[in-house]
Amino acid sequence: MNYGDFRSVLLTNRQCIFERKTDSERVLVAINADDQSFMAHFDAGCGTAVDLITGETHDFGGGSELAPYSAAYWKMER
Repeated sequence: MNYGDFRSVLLTNRQCIFERKTDSERVLVAINADDQSFMAHFDAGCGTAVDLITGETHDFGGGSELAPYSAAYWKMER
């Protein structure tokens, strides 16, 4: 997404999650730049999303685990 609103959701020294939003869609980008897994707890504003890399449904309940040195792209439910 090149256009739309930007919102920082979570920011640490080695992890960040941000949101890009337009009138028609909302995407969260999560990055873990650490050599350890990271459990991210945040308000996603919805219960589930589609993982744009795997196509699987991602459930935000209970937190979102990010593997070491990974990124995730979640298209939020409407």
